[in-house]
Amino acid sequence: MPEPRNIVVMFFAVCLFLTGCAAGELRKPESAMDRVLKSGKIRCSYLPYSSYFRKDPNTGELSGIFYDIMEEIGKNSNLKIEWTEEVGYENIFPGLNADRYDVFAAGLWPNASRAKAALFTGPAFYSPITIWVRPDDHRFDSSISTINSPAVKIASIDGAMEDIIAKTNFPKAQLVSLPELSVFSQNLLNVTHKKADLTFAEPLVVEEFLSGNPGALRQIKPDEPLRIFGSSLAVKRDEIGLKEFLDVALKEIIDNGKIKNILTKYRIQSGTFYPVAHSYSMPERRPHE
Repeated sequence: MPEPRNIVVMFFAVCLFLTGCAAGELRKPESAMDRVLKSGKIRCSYLPYSSYFRKDPNTGELSGIFYDIMEEIGKNSNLKIEWTEEVGYENIFPGLNADRYDVFAAGLWPNASRAKAALFTGPAFYSPITIWVRPDDHRFDSSISTINSPAVKIASIDGAMEDIIAKTNFPKAQLVSLPELSVFSQNLLNVTHKKADLTFAEPLVVEEFLSGNPGALRQIKPDEPLRIFGSSLAVKRDEIGLKEFLDVALKEIIDNGKIKNILTKYRIQSGTFYPVAHSYSMPERRPHE
């Protein structure tokens, strides 16, 4: 049997341990979802990228597909959307981790590398990524493996998906790189101006460019995308509560047809993106009904 003095020491040790645990609980950091509910607002960062997100260079006015999506989520949840910061691709995740904003809300394509740095919602829609060249360039028509050559130049923006695809699929090719905050249309101009041979892009973005530059680019193997990505929102890696909220909010506007309306508003053709399948199916009508 322990000495009475030892029992007292053990008692105080247990008390100190429990007190420390309680203090640890009290010091538990506030989650992003807690912060959103307390403040009544979602702080969002963005990156101008064609129809996904637009910023008027003269007025600073914001618009675009994901601007409308987030504003719709804010309206449905009675939360204010605060557009706090414009970022580049390489600053998206550091900004989330530093709590400078709650959501990167301009649409982002998840992959395994990015999933190490952030949590991604389900997609608002899917984007196929294909190869774009000048109309008279047929070098890669028979086999895209010929792109993987030091003689080939690929237009890219640092840290963007075409940069990742080039380094992964065609590591021998040269990169004609632009800084991370560059406008994506400059990639396409680098191809049309013969500074690069090709780039990788989604039809949704290129169709907008071609509306002002008809016939300037040609798509190789449109039925064989290099990648198909869900266009998603991103939150800090451990903010599960905020991700779950955004998943529900996105599903609501997918199922009620609002995202389809937003895409129509920006004149996005149905063949340039793949819609998210509904999570339900309509019951079959009986013949006499």
